[in-house]
Amino acid sequence: MTTAATADDVRVFAAGAAKHAVDALAPAFRQATGHTLRSSYDTVGALTSRLLQAKPGELADVVILSDAALMSLGEAGCLDPLSPQPAHSIGSVVVAGAVKQGAPVPALSTVAALQQALLAAPSIAYGDPARGATAGTHFAKVVAAMNFNDLIKDKTTILPFGVDVITGVAQGRYAFGISQSSEIKQHPGVSYAGPLPAPYGLSTGYSAALTSGNAAAQQFLTFLKSRDSVREFEVSGVEQKQD
Repeated sequence: MTTAATADDVRVFAAGAAKHAVDALAPAFRQATGHTLRSSYDTVGALTSRLLQAKPGELADVVILSDAALMSLGEAGCLDPLSPQPAHSIGSVVVAGAVKQGAPVPALSTVAALQQALLAAPSIAYGDPARGATAGTHFAKVVAAMNFNDLIKDKTTILPFGVDVITGVAQGRYAFGISQSSEIKQHPGVSYAGPLPAPYGLSTGYSAALTSGNAAAQQFLTFLKSRDSVREFEVSGVEQKQD
């Protein structure tokens, strides 16, 4: 165990899709290593933009973002080129629906069912595509593809962040919310309605990578590979890649 004299903070930039698991794992990581996670959460787009404008390691030691975002950051030289560990795959999440706990859970298994759910919902919320919200960006495309913009625009609210969407659903401010599955499944006060149906489903892979040579950050990346960490991500709604 790391002593108090050598304990360090690990700055984590993570998408909302990883929030539940990272928050849940923080106490165990501190107990195992003595290091404290200082986690900041935002949309993939917002965090990627901030990292692209900074020097490697200036803002964060570990980033947990979509695989596509990490590829862009790597190509831009924003990840630690001397890292002894490659990016670690966390798994994948799907864009899904949520309602307040206790409310009737709509079926989303077909396009017709999704359309009915959207028409029946008195209010709808999703994350802001302009801020790079992965689920929100995709859902906006789905709505356009179904020619539903005019049908739901007057009852739709766009929020900065997917986590805000699910919090609002839990509080009863929105009847139906769209976000990533891992932002929904373990959030108190909401029920998981399921993923969007084919052909409108979206699965996004997420990984963790180092942006600095901080030894404590390297320990956290190793910690994320542990069985308990993998299980925590699975419980939150992250699906592991099958061998």
